[in-house]
Amino acid sequence: MKKACVIGWPVSHSRSPIIHSYWLRHYGIVGSYERVPIEPGNLTRFLGGLVRAGYEGCNVTLPHKETAFEHVTIADEQTRRLGVVNTIYVREGALYGTSTDGEGFLANLRLSAPSLDLRNKKAVILGAGGAAMAILGALLNEGMAEIALANRTID
Repeated sequence: MKKACVIGWPVSHSRSPIIHSYWLRHYGIVGSYERVPIEPGNLTRFLGGLVRAGYEGCNVTLPHKETAFEHVTIADEQTRRLGVVNTIYVREGALYGTSTDGEGFLANLRLSAPSLDLRNKKAVILGAGGAAMAILGALLNEGMAEIALANRTID
């Protein structure tokens, strides 16, 4: 049985188990997807035991996206530039990380406004966490002229 999870602190808000459980059933994959609350000080220990605990991988939510980046082999150049991961997967016993937040954001935007051309446009991103960094990277790749980043805290 395949096993995966979403990690965060807190993580009770995550709808990932609902979404991923649907796809497991839809595709007939025998597996489970659960929420695992990981306090920030316990992330290194959890990731070190991910394979031993039988996980195929995990999704990463706040506040771990930046820290998780430091504990995995980065799977692609875009993720390396961003400095955040939201997806960790296991290959031959090693942990790999990538970020799919930007790609997901653009896919949703294109679905909602298929003729939208982002080149030389301006945008505002509200928030400065890991997902915001991935969206920022994706928008820059689309050729945006200017992006303002606004956050509720100075950090």
